[in-house]
Amino acid sequence: MSWVTVFPQKTSDFRVWEDSLIHLRNRVMAEADESSRLALNEDFMTLLEEVLQMPDAFKFAWDSVDNFSVLASPDNVFKIFTWQVVKNDFETENFGFIHVYNDARKKHVIYPLYDKRHNIDYPKTLIGNHNRWYGAVYYKLIPVKDKNTTYYTLLGWNGNDLFSNQKLIEILHFNKEMTPIFGGRVFKNYPEKVARVIFEYSKNAVMYLNYENQEYLVSTGKYNPKTHEYDYKRVRCDMIIFEELIPLDESMKNVPAYLVPESSLNQGFIEESGKWVFQKTVRGSNPDKPRPEYQHKNRNYYSVQ
Repeated sequence: MSWVTVFPQKTSDFRVWEDSLIHLRNRVMAEADESSRLALNEDFMTLLEEVLQMPDAFKFAWDSVDNFSVLASPDNVFKIFTWQVVKNDFETENFGFIHVYNDARKKHVIYPLYDKRHNIDYPKTLIGNHNRWYGAVYYKLIPVKDKNTTYYTLLGWNGNDLFSNQKLIEILHFNKEMTPIFGGRVFKNYPEKVARVIFEYSKNAVMYLNYENQEYLVSTGKYNPKTHEYDYKRVRCDMIIFEELIPLDESMKNVPAYLVPESSLNQGFIEESGKWVFQKTVRGSNPDKPRPEYQHKNRNYYSVQ
């Protein structure tokens, strides 16, 4: 059954459908019965798809949404909608849509996203279309350009299961037919050869992964005879920064449920010519609190206090 019988003619009218979707999404999250919760989620997905098919739907900002994710690419090529449903066993299933303009068809088209992560044998290296999506809820989008291809870097979160959470650095690009392709060979100097980066860690922990202005260490090439080491300098730039995961028990280092982020150990990726170059040591600081400028003050060390 169609939820939409009369299409709004004005962009402002989409606010009505936005409110309806927010309300329906709240019902999904509040529903105690799993089968009813999944049925309501199907209703939500059906309504959202019908709204996205309306004329001028791509122009709508979705700026009142707070219970599902909507990210728009800065170049206005696409929008991606993602959300999750938690099952009774605490396993998370992710859903979504990509809304993108297809130049050959002269219209915006919609690609549904269904979480296929349990059916992917090698998730870190897979490059595939939307039918092989490693599900996540995305909260940050960073475009980088390599020659003639724009790679959209997505930072995401996956509630995973009862024992662990996941954070992801996903890569999205579009082929000539404007079909979405997930995964990309854009990571350099990383310890593994990957098409996406997946961090899995304890359910009781909170891992920091974001894109912001931070510092990393660069060798000056000058040897210091006093320390018998090469000197390093700090360089500040925009980067993907994340906390290194360490085991609570060394004997459990390969068990994600025993891995936790260490806030004093930060690593990252910086963008160079459309590639994400791994940085082993990053000096993380609070980006919301800029450092105060240095002010010289004369000090009298011998004055009587």
